[in-house]
Amino acid sequence: MKRIYCFLSIFILCTGVLKGQDKPIGYWDSYLPYSSALGIATDGSTIYTICKQGFFTYTPGTNVTETYSKVNGMSDMGMSCIAYDASSGITVLVYNDCNIDLFKNNTFYNIPDLKLKAISGNKAVYNVYAENGFAYLSTSIGVMVIDLASHNILQTYQFIINGGITPVKDFTGVGDSFYAVTGGGLYRANKNNPELQNFAVWQMVENTHVFKNITNAGGSLFLSTSSRVYKIVNDTAREVYVCNPVAAINHIDGHGDTLFITEYLDSKYYSEVVILDPASGSVLDTFVAPGQCVQTIQLQNGQIWIADMWQGIEARLSNTGPNQVYHNVPPGPTDEFSFDIYAHNGDVWIAHGGFDDKYGANFNRDGFSHFSNGNWTDYSKWTSSAIDTIHDICGIVKDEKDGTIYATSFMDGLLIVKPNEPIQVLKQQSVFDSSTSYFSQGQRQLIGAAIDKNDNLWLSSYSSRSILYARTPYPDSTWYKFHVPGAGNGGPIAIDDNGQIWVACGYGFGVLVYNANNTLADPSDDSYYRLSTGVGYGNLPSNTIFCIAKDKNNNIWVGTDNGIGIVSNCYAPFTGTPPCDAQIPIVQYDQYAGYLFAGNTVRSIAVDGANRKWVGTDDGVWLLSSDASQIIYRFTKDNSPMPSNHIEKITVDGVTGEVYIGTDQGLVSYRGTATDGGPSNSNVTIFPDPVPSGYGGTIAIRGLAANADVRITDIAGQLVYRTKALGGQAVWNGVDYKGHRPQSGVYLVFASSPDGAQVYTGKMVFVQ
Repeated sequence: MKRIYCFLSIFILCTGVLKGQDKPIGYWDSYLPYSSALGIATDGSTIYTICKQGFFTYTPGTNVTETYSKVNGMSDMGMSCIAYDASSGITVLVYNDCNIDLFKNNTFYNIPDLKLKAISGNKAVYNVYAENGFAYLSTSIGVMVIDLASHNILQTYQFIINGGITPVKDFTGVGDSFYAVTGGGLYRANKNNPELQNFAVWQMVENTHVFKNITNAGGSLFLSTSSRVYKIVNDTAREVYVCNPVAAINHIDGHGDTLFITEYLDSKYYSEVVILDPASGSVLDTFVAPGQCVQTIQLQNGQIWIADMWQGIEARLSNTGPNQVYHNVPPGPTDEFSFDIYAHNGDVWIAHGGFDDKYGANFNRDGFSHFSNGNWTDYSKWTSSAIDTIHDICGIVKDEKDGTIYATSFMDGLLIVKPNEPIQVLKQQSVFDSSTSYFSQGQRQLIGAAIDKNDNLWLSSYSSRSILYARTPYPDSTWYKFHVPGAGNGGPIAIDDNGQIWVACGYGFGVLVYNANNTLADPSDDSYYRLSTGVGYGNLPSNTIFCIAKDKNNNIWVGTDNGIGIVSNCYAPFTGTPPCDAQIPIVQYDQYAGYLFAGNTVRSIAVDGANRKWVGTDDGVWLLSSDASQIIYRFTKDNSPMPSNHIEKITVDGVTGEVYIGTDQGLVSYRGTATDGGPSNSNVTIFPDPVPSGYGGTIAIRGLAANADVRITDIAGQLVYRTKALGGQAVWNGVDYKGHRPQSGVYLVFASSPDGAQVYTGKMVFVQ
């Protein structure tokens, strides 16, 4: 009993430590913006909000917000419409690709039938209405009816007009009738008619207007166009409201005996919410809300909440006095687009701008975002007048020595963010040459950013006389620029162990390798060479380059629109002959072998602590062994929480092992098995520790010397497991060589560096 008591005491003490430990190996996380609210629904106390990418709930009474993504249950990304059914307590979520989720009690149930259904022509869901345990989806093929209790699609009401199926734009119920807005007019049918699938039972009510929305307020039917609201009286549409002449009606919503009209004044960048009396049609009140508001609801306590495409959801604070609104936006990045990512020891910076494949501007003004210790900071036009003068931030790097952030802009200059100092902007009247591009003359188009081992900042430039710029560290901070004839379109850059700058050039120039010979001020000893296709000229798989990366062995990996080339042993100063050719490896996948990603666009390559390569393509993410001979993982949006298969950037945090995957639809991360190893064992941590009963995940030992030999024994010294660290982290599946989980008790961990000079001894606790 004494032994058991002591063991339990150890377990309780260790459990307190476990709460602050790292998330487990293989864990996914999501980093989505929740500011772009597209629709809103309520059960009277909780607000359900769909955003451009994700979904969140907010309960004003308790001030509790919950965010959701594919990581915690959603089946898809990209929202379309939402509705709440009071009788079942289910929220219906519809995605842009026609996928459907039913949400209740923090649980999602997926109905993929419409998404998977083969339909000739357009397939879309325009709106959803819920009533008495059923959801009615207004679609391009009619009204699809879902039984929310059984999660089954019961039937579809199709409207055959002029010999073809007519889309239904909106649908609602009033009294004992259903109403459907179609391209051929407004139709009505009795709810209790058993033949609602038969178009003949639907009666034409009105076909002189092109209606957008329909709703029930105070037991009456209201419809809207882009500029007017109508009430149906004796089967006649009577105009009851005309909106501001410089505005457009986004939505009408009925709640009890109140009709809300949400309209947006595009020229003034704000919205108005008009409150109408359904009985008389008179305007009861009007208030202004900032942003582009798209829908309005009212809670049981009378609070009015609005979905805003820019600033999440908003509440009107008072029915009297000046207009005031309260904003609620769950924490997240400014934008879903992640063109570049910098991550180190949990400190993450995301550039939201970039450019397209033909080096055309995206005109993204959302700047960049910072994530650290669970908190987000927004650097965009909304928060800084300095950033409002530029757009398309496409490169971002941090100087870990002084904490300075450097962000390059494809459409005009360099941002410098130093801790506790105002943001600096370098563009006109700076060292940077003006762009020679017809579309961006006068601007300073900067792309790649990197810091070398001497703490010099290197930048690449697009469409200017100087393809490279370098600035020495503070306090000297002298700028230098480098011109290479015929190479004016710089892109992403990498710096090898010899200080050579590798530039992925645009418009089919291939790769430029520049050697400043560690003398920035003396161009006479500089050399450079262009690598292109063809044996003897660089042997790249293509001259269209998207990314470039250096691995742990100082090899350069080049991602193109036709796969990957690997440049090895390219160290000597350049002369008139090609110093090296790329190798195009053959990799085995399933039963087939072929050149690495031949025919595929490789947009990003990242190297983890075990020298493995994370490759981002237009078809998902691949993890390759260090020599690219093996495919370890492949992740797509179908087998992982990734929001899209179109990968823009992958960055590995070498300290934590977190792999950040930026897509065109949002950012996610995956807790990898490898971290950067150092020359010695330092701050070694084991997690989870203790290993709880029933735990079936991976156990990680982090902070080891690079590629250390790791042995786990029981307290008597009997070997339980042996492995080699992946960089600075060893992983164990928690079973011994016989496939059995160890018994409860204390187990010893021994680790030694490859040369045996560094030794670590630790322990972990197993609980059955």
